[in-house]
Amino acid sequence: MGTRQQQIRQRQKQQQQAIGGPPVSFQSERKRVTKQAANTTVTTKADFIKAVQTPKTTVWVPEETTIDLTGESIPVAPGVTIASNRNLSSNGGTGGLIKTTQYDRNVLVAKGDCRITGIRLEGPRMDYLDPPYENLAAYESNGVQFEGNKAVVDNCEMYGWTFAAIAVGTDETPTQGWIHHNSFHHNQMNHLGYPMELFNGLSLVEWNYFSKYRHAIAGYGYKTNGYEARFNVVGPPGGAPSAFAFDMHRLGEQDNFPSSNMTGGKYVNVHHNVLEIKNHAALSLSGIPTQYARFVNNWCAEEGTVDGEKGADLRVKKNEYGPQAVKKGRQRLQQLSTGLPLSNGKPSISKWTSPKQQQTTKKN
Repeated sequence: MGTRQQQIRQRQKQQQQAIGGPPVSFQSERKRVTKQAANTTVTTKADFIKAVQTPKTTVWVPEETTIDLTGESIPVAPGVTIASNRNLSSNGGTGGLIKTTQYDRNVLVAKGDCRITGIRLEGPRMDYLDPPYENLAAYESNGVQFEGNKAVVDNCEMYGWTFAAIAVGTDETPTQGWIHHNSFHHNQMNHLGYPMELFNGLSLVEWNYFSKYRHAIAGYGYKTNGYEARFNVVGPPGGAPSAFAFDMHRLGEQDNFPSSNMTGGKYVNVHHNVLEIKNHAALSLSGIPTQYARFVNNWCAEEGTVDGEKGADLRVKKNEYGPQAVKKGRQRLQQLSTGLPLSNGKPSISKWTSPKQQQTTKKN
């Protein structure tokens, strides 16, 4: 076995040991960006910053490259793709590394449509921490802030972020997100600790693995904020007492709205996920979606895993529970991961019927 393959195998082994359980890697070669398709290859911080500030550029970060952006907040021009080779070939690939070693906010800020694919994104803290709430801002770090109309994050590994690895949308801009085939782990600070904050806009989240989080998905609560989560494996959370797998906040919990505001997003649609979380909610709704919430056809480690506010159009049905359900779900998703066509990335209410066909229909 060559040196490169040995390094890849060793990193995969280290990741599994760090997570504390067997991670799942849903790999997709379809619609991947290769080095040959890139406009430019970068190996230094200066070249990286220059390249991502050039509109409509595909920037390739080689697997052996580390871009240390500690202390930076770099604007990314519209139409930029940042790419590397994580899970790109049959031999695997770890992806080039973009990192910070301190509590930086918005290390990358995508000002327009943006795709990040095959990259490792490393924050400053992988361990669980519980800072005093009044000093929370001093410990906040997040990797990528998406502010354009569309955001795609695929085939990446993202870890060590105290606030959020990625944040999608702004107060003024709903962003359509497509987040797929990623591994999110060790994003677990108390009070925050999100692999992704879906701040505003409608997102599709599929074929991801989550472990060591506070909320695997956090929704902010705007009326234009909703998501569909499907075909994900959600492993155990971190140490936060208020850990949930999937979440939608209400606007009344946010600083810029009255506490009486019970609006809790537009919709939440959770189906065909493996949820290994125990003693915490798999889905928590602290407000009332303007349309509906669904928790359907999931494989869950235990029952009693959905919390919702009175008055919400919430339906929980056709889920399976217990260790055998989790095992069955993992096996089923692994079987399906190479059989389903890659979707168009648009969130929709899906009535999933066949491993060979994805259909969008009216809500269940």
